[in-house]
Amino acid sequence: MALLRNILSTAYGPTGRLKQIHNNVGGHVLTTSTSTALLKRVDMSEPLLKMISTAVQHHTACYSDCGLFMGIFTLRLIENTQNNGLRTAAAAKVYKHLVEECNMYLKGDSCGCKVPVDFSNSDSLIALARSMIASKPACMLNSRETKHISSLIAQAFLYSIHCNSSGVSCFGRTVTIGIEGQSVSDSSVFPGLLVDVPEMLQHADLERLESGLFKVVLFSVSLSGDISEVGDVTLEIHRGVDPERDLLQQLLKLGEQVVMDKVNLFACQKVVHPILQHYLRKHGVVVIERLGLALMEPFVQLTGAQAIASLCSSVPVEAYGMVKEFCLQSCGSRELLQLLPSKDAAVSTMVLCHRNETMLEELKMTCKRAEHVLRLTLREPYALLGGGCTETLLATHITHMNCSKASTIAQALCISHSEFIMAVKAFCSSLQSVALSLEHDGQDCLIDLTYAHRWVPDIYSKTCSCGLVEDRSNLEKTPLKTAYHTFSPVSLENTDSQPRILDSFSAKLNALNVAVEMANFVLDVKYIIK
Repeated sequence: MALLRNILSTAYGPTGRLKQIHNNVGGHVLTTSTSTALLKRVDMSEPLLKMISTAVQHHTACYSDCGLFMGIFTLRLIENTQNNGLRTAAAAKVYKHLVEECNMYLKGDSCGCKVPVDFSNSDSLIALARSMIASKPACMLNSRETKHISSLIAQAFLYSIHCNSSGVSCFGRTVTIGIEGQSVSDSSVFPGLLVDVPEMLQHADLERLESGLFKVVLFSVSLSGDISEVGDVTLEIHRGVDPERDLLQQLLKLGEQVVMDKVNLFACQKVVHPILQHYLRKHGVVVIERLGLALMEPFVQLTGAQAIASLCSSVPVEAYGMVKEFCLQSCGSRELLQLLPSKDAAVSTMVLCHRNETMLEELKMTCKRAEHVLRLTLREPYALLGGGCTETLLATHITHMNCSKASTIAQALCISHSEFIMAVKAFCSSLQSVALSLEHDGQDCLIDLTYAHRWVPDIYSKTCSCGLVEDRSNLEKTPLKTAYHTFSPVSLENTDSQPRILDSFSAKLNALNVAVEMANFVLDVKYIIK
């Protein structure tokens, strides 16, 4: 557990150390600092560690953030409980009580570490996205590139929301395309869907198309004309019959129908026979083949077309879709065909560029997760203070609230006063250890004794780690590792300061609760039967 906690804590935060993972016989080397990539690639022989790893991965699959926070907090809570010699039953009761108090405080109006997300202004959305990007050092971005990518994530998020929806509506889709070897500043977000330019398509072909809505047809079945594509079935072929010639005739019959129905864009998930392609192009139809499974759903969402899975029947009228426009776009070293929706489809394409494959893959994963975190803010429009300030403030609040009425609560939980105090100390120490994990260069972490925010000694920095509290001469601070008197954190009011670093409210709240559940479960295990 100490080894896993050390791996996670040394990867935590903007200055976290990168991890290189490869197996013992060579192969692909993964460079990352994200919990999802780390835990997915690292094999564990201990069953309890596997359970903790699985719980963290399930959390990040649902919330996309705070996986390292959850892992470090879980493992620290287990270690602190064992080091203090606490009874499992007593610790579990106290931890359950404390996490309920955390929930009440974080969800309450008087919470000092929660800020509202203002959707009338993009600043808080960009700050939330920037905090996620900056916490992933394997993305290898400078401050200018981080700002640019954060703006793109906010833009893609806004594109994914339907403008004129009434009642219940679903999010749109953001398709991500990676271009290796280009500058990060070449990254961009485009409305609609970008696909690879079909072979032999020229600008002149698009210019010949009249303006207006364009009819679209989409096939999910292979149109290669190859008999092997029929599938794993037994075919009965009569003497003198050429099945491949008959298949081609059926394809051409299909082509005649779509030309008669005035289709402008013919798309297929798989391969289209060259003769059918030639026939369609001769009649002014733009052909897109090898669309791929990943683009099928956003294509359907953008065009309204129904994917046709058979070539043996005619295309029903209701299966056709529409696009408003298609044009060519240059994205770095690639040229792509842009499809624009005829209605409010809320589909966009994010083109991400980076200098090499490793950085590009980390950036793509981080951007996808950051956009998901922004979507979660629509359900709960809040963010928590980042930079470790939420952890120090929450630990100080919980310590103050419980130490003042320790005897009453201990009696209600049917445990001794000393056990209760030790459990509170273990819980709050575990929270503070997450804040301490953000520092990797040997500097002391401080806490101010007024607002309970985290500070790093720096002659250039005039604010706390999250950027909300400004430093002043009479603001008393003490090292986070030392003992200090309990106090109630003062809420910051009537300030024009805005936090620079934010964390996802939904993700951290869930991580906190699942971490306590997992710690209690692991502490309660008596036997492992293999």
